[in-house]
Amino acid sequence: MDWWKKNMSRAVVKKERLARGQRRGEMFLKELIQCCDGKTNPIKFFSADQILKATERYFCKCNILERSQNVCECSRISELVFQGKWYSGTLDSRRMIIVKKMLGRSPNPPRDICSGPPKDIAISSMVSGHKNFMKLVGCCLEFEYPVLVYYGKEKQYSPIDLKVVVSWRRRMKIAEEVATALAYLHNAFPRPFVYRNMGFKNILLDEDGVAKLIDLSYCVSIPKGETFVKLTWAGRDYDYMDDNYLFNKVVSEKTDAFGFGIFMQKLLTGEERFDELCGWKNWRGKNKVPKWLSKSMGEGRMDEIIDPNMLKKMDEVSEEERCLMEVFLNLSERCIGLRGEVPNMVQVAKELKRSRKTASSSSGETRI
Repeated sequence: MDWWKKNMSRAVVKKERLARGQRRGEMFLKELIQCCDGKTNPIKFFSADQILKATERYFCKCNILERSQNVCECSRISELVFQGKWYSGTLDSRRMIIVKKMLGRSPNPPRDICSGPPKDIAISSMVSGHKNFMKLVGCCLEFEYPVLVYYGKEKQYSPIDLKVVVSWRRRMKIAEEVATALAYLHNAFPRPFVYRNMGFKNILLDEDGVAKLIDLSYCVSIPKGETFVKLTWAGRDYDYMDDNYLFNKVVSEKTDAFGFGIFMQKLLTGEERFDELCGWKNWRGKNKVPKWLSKSMGEGRMDEIIDPNMLKKMDEVSEEERCLMEVFLNLSERCIGLRGEVPNMVQVAKELKRSRKTASSSSGETRI
C-alpha cells in the first residue's frame, strides 16, 4: 500500500511539472517571437529529471542544507546566491554546466516591468554567442522556479568584489567589457534592447577575469522608428537611474549610458566612497531624489576619491595613471549627462578600449 501511494504521489508531481512546463513553454515562445522577430535560436528544453540527474539531485537537496548550515555544501558555486541560486553539474556525464535557479519573480508581472524567466531565456538565447554574456544551453520550465542552464566549469564564475579586484587596469578591463555588452544589446538586433538593470550584482567574472552580463529579464526593446519607450513602472535601483527614467519612466539608450556612468564611478571610487561623495546615504529610499552632482569628484583631487582598497595596492599613483583616471572620470560624467552630449555605448566602448591600449603600451604589456 505504501509503495502504491508513493508511486501515485510521484505520478502526480510529474504530471504537475509537465503541465507547468507546457504553460511556461507557451509564454516563452510568445516572448521569443516578440524579441527575436520570429527568428529561431538553438535552445534545449530539459526535463526536471534531466536537471536532477545532471546535478546529482543536489538541486533540490541544497535548500535543506542551506537552511540548516547557511552553506550549500553540495553546490560548488554556492557563493553566487544573488539573482537566484546557482549549481554546478555535468551534462551527459561529460560537459560541465551551471544551473541557475531563478527566485523571487512574480508569476504575473506587468508586461513592461519584467517578464521574468521567459524574457531572460529568450534574450539570453540571442546573445549567447557573445563573449560578454554567458553561453546558454537551454532551460527547464517544470520546477516551481524555472532554471537556466549554461556551459561552464566548477568555480568558474564569481561576482565582482572590489576588495579583491583592486588593480586599476583590471577595473578598466571590466568597464570596457561591460560597455561592449551594452553596445551589443543596443546595436546587434533590428530593435535596440535597453538593459536597464546595471549593477555589480548583475556582472560575473569568469576564471580568466572576463566580465559577463547576466539577468536580461528587465530588458525592453525600443519600437522601430522610435528612440524611447515609456513604461508604467521604473524600478528601485535609484543610483543607476537617470531623472527621466526615475520620474517619467522613459527608457532609451541613454538609460543604460547613465547607469554605466555610475558603474564607472563606483569602479573608480569604490561603492562606499561613492556613497559618501554623492551624499547617497542622506536620501536613500526617499521618494524625491536630487539630480546627480558629481562634478566635485574630480577637479585635481584624484587621490581623495580613489577607492582606498585600490590605493593600498598602488605605492603611488603615477602621473600617467592619474591622467587615465581623469579621462575615465570625464567619460563617466559624459555618460550621466554632466559634460555635453551623452555618448552612445559604442563610443564609450571604443574610448575605454583606447585608454586600455594606452596603458598597456606605456607599460610594455600586451595584455591587461
